[in-house]
Amino acid sequence: MKDRPSTLAQIADRTESLEDFGRNLRDWLHELRRISSRPQVRAAIADKPRTLRRNFTGGAVADAWLAAYAELLSQRTHSRPPEWSFSRSRIAPEPWFANESGSLGSRILALREAPLAFKRRNLYTHSVELPLRLRAGRPGKSPSEKRRANAERQRRFRRMRKAEMDSLRALLR
Repeated sequence: MKDRPSTLAQIADRTESLEDFGRNLRDWLHELRRISSRPQVRAAIADKPRTLRRNFTGGAVADAWLAAYAELLSQRTHSRPPEWSFSRSRIAPEPWFANESGSLGSRILALREAPLAFKRRNLYTHSVELPLRLRAGRPGKSPSEKRRANAERQRRFRRMRKAEMDSLRALLR
């Protein structure tokens, strides 16, 4: 199984078609569930993704989506959006509506409900998935990070006990 993209730049790097973009964006949204701190959010959006507008039909819309998510995440974490997200090349050339039916009611709903970060980029959708759940306290650690920290703690403990035993042996002499 291929690793999921963990940054917006990785989404663009792995995208060759509109279908790839949708799949990679969904995978990235799943990865957002693992993020637990503001520095991790900033790392996920900091690098400028390559532009997709010349790679496939709908690439300009994909560029706008990446920039909109960067701004929306910045707003949610009360941090400054990356400069690349405000580039004019990151705005859809024509209004784009998520609902394919094109009914007047769905368009009005999308116009009303779309977050400002999306509206700025000519993207209109009635819902935006953002599964970000920042937790108070320390960021979560992966199992491998926990194993390394535990091994280091054991080494420190053993060194301290050895030093104590050496000092007690020196007193007995």
